[in-house]
Amino acid sequence: MLWKKGRQSDNVEDRRGARISGASIKLSGGVLVVVMLIGVLLGENPLELLAMLSQGFIESSSTTAVSPRQTLGNDESAQFASAILADTEDTWSTIFPRMGIQYQVPKLVLFSDQVSSACGYNSAATGPFYCPGDRKVYLDLEFFRELDLLGAPGDFAQAYVIGHEVGHHVQNLLGISGKVHDFQVRSSAAQANALSVLLELQADCFAGIWAHYADKYRSLWSQEMSMKDSGQHQQLETIAY
Repeated sequence: MLWKKGRQSDNVEDRRGARISGASIKLSGGVLVVVMLIGVLLGENPLELLAMLSQGFIESSSTTAVSPRQTLGNDESAQFASAILADTEDTWSTIFPRMGIQYQVPKLVLFSDQVSSACGYNSAATGPFYCPGDRKVYLDLEFFRELDLLGAPGDFAQAYVIGHEVGHHVQNLLGISGKVHDFQVRSSAAQANALSVLLELQADCFAGIWAHYADKYRSLWSQEMSMKDSGQHQQLETIAY
């Protein structure tokens, strides 16, 4: 990916540096869907990826020391996340006016180990998540390192995770997630779970739409990227359209 040629977003909050305190090991539904999709695209067993991911968070949670807080200026992973967020801003700020709606950009919160949001307390083991209550995407950059260890390396896989969470923000702005929630409270547990899966799949679709625009209008994907990353991109476009 040619992410370094793009701009950095001004909508990043760096809250890294907090110490973990007994967070439970639990992966959110959104992370499960994303990891399973990446596993399928890479030809890996999604169940093995999930097991390894959970184990990785357990091992990282056992440590007591944390890295000192870094600024975006000397942290390439944070710069990458900021650049991808900026690109999603450019994409959706172009698409929304065509629907007669102004796009309201989300905030990206970088944290380590644990974080408090309008959706409550979450540990890094929850994985990346979007909170509609404060319209913020939460990300522990350690998740990117876990993806590398699990055989899902490359900038595109990492960027796709951010695109997916921003997809949930798009759902929130369009009123989709609110309507689904209203249906869920009146539905059975099985129906509510099925609706949650559909929300995740639609967020995947929105991530694919962003990837398409990033490539078509800003050439974010390098022609020199690996065949594996290229195959992921093509398959995600198929999902999106």
